[in-house]
Amino acid sequence: MLKERIYLKILFVIIGAFFTTTLAYSYYFSKHYPLPITNRISLDAKLQFIRTHINPDEIDTLVIGSSLALNNIQGKYLEEASQKCKKVLNLSVFGTSPVQMEQLLLLTDAFPNLERIIYSTQFTDFGHASKFKTFDANFIKKYIRNELNPFKDMQVLLDGCKDLSFCIERQKGWLKKHGQNNKFEFLGFDHTGSAPLHIYGEDILQKRWTKTDGDLQNPEAYAALYRMAKLANEKNIKFYLVQQPYRKAMVDKYKHLQSIMTIFPKRMTKTMKETGGEYLNLYEKLKLDDSYFADRSHLNDKGSILTAKEIARFIDSVEQ
Repeated sequence: MLKERIYLKILFVIIGAFFTTTLAYSYYFSKHYPLPITNRISLDAKLQFIRTHINPDEIDTLVIGSSLALNNIQGKYLEEASQKCKKVLNLSVFGTSPVQMEQLLLLTDAFPNLERIIYSTQFTDFGHASKFKTFDANFIKKYIRNELNPFKDMQVLLDGCKDLSFCIERQKGWLKKHGQNNKFEFLGFDHTGSAPLHIYGEDILQKRWTKTDGDLQNPEAYAALYRMAKLANEKNIKFYLVQQPYRKAMVDKYKHLQSIMTIFPKRMTKTMKETGGEYLNLYEKLKLDDSYFADRSHLNDKGSILTAKEIARFIDSVEQ
């Protein structure tokens, strides 16, 4: 009987030590790396960034979109150049469709003083209508606002690293995969959540520089945009649709790009007119040369300063 008690004590000590170690590592991991809250690493990173660095009550401006928003608008310069945009949060996520943006905007209630939404995009985002497979808006709102109760917080930590090997591998590869601003996978956010790219010269990937995009458009993507803009208007939140620049050499070379660059602005203008939104065409407005591009549609850190400043001027003119 004595031996059995000793064995049980040893077992409980081992279990307790494992639990404590896992919890401690999970807590450390959550402070430095994104817990796997969703099935998208760039979304996980953005949620962890907001939870750690952002006061949601201060945010008056959201920048949303795919990497064409994440990389192509520097929130810092938007704040500095605009009289209206005081506190900007770039809520953008790699590779997202308008349908996924509609899902993401379910989080707007987490920002009670939100005044405007800037959807930074290009026709390429409207070719698909993918959805987030793992997205619980109510949970995420509480998570980013640090409003989970202590027991739920602990559960999130333990669930996040219940597969310790997954977290360890994410930690080991984080800096190499996502910590270098001369790589398109860069997730080193500035204080607003933007991720400007420093891609020039030899860092430019020729296949991304010269590969053409197709002009296929998905009706459900357009329907999602319409619903987003309409809902924002109903909530008295200004909605800005910003069409990002695209390498002119590519448009000049391909007739289908010339066609879509005529059709897309007309469709965006019509949608914004019907929903009470505002449309800004930076492809036509800025006419950027190749020195501002990291590839055919993503801007380098010089280009993303220009777009931020132009958007600031546009918003100030609309809201004066």
